[in-house]
Amino acid sequence: MKLTFLSLIQMYQFEGMVALGKMLNPATNQLSKSLEHAKYVIDVLEVLKEKTQGNLDSEESRFLDQTISSLKLNYVDELGNPDAPSTTGSLA
Repeated sequence: MKLTFLSLIQMYQFEGMVALGKMLNPATNQLSKSLEHAKYVIDVLEVLKEKTQGNLDSEESRFLDQTISSLKLNYVDELGNPDAPSTTGSLA
């Protein structure tokens, strides 16, 4: 499999969704939530966006923007969801 910028962003997207408790953790096959780690993933993607500005094609730029937006919206949603399982401090 050839690694592309889109697959790199997809990897972080998946990691972020696992950290938000939106997808099963493949290591444990359970839902868990680490908002701290989710915030870290969002921050990494923001740095990638900043450092690659002007070097991405339109599809890559759009996918990165959509991924960041989606993770941010889900992050805010989870901040207001105290009933979801939490594993604060652990890496998802």
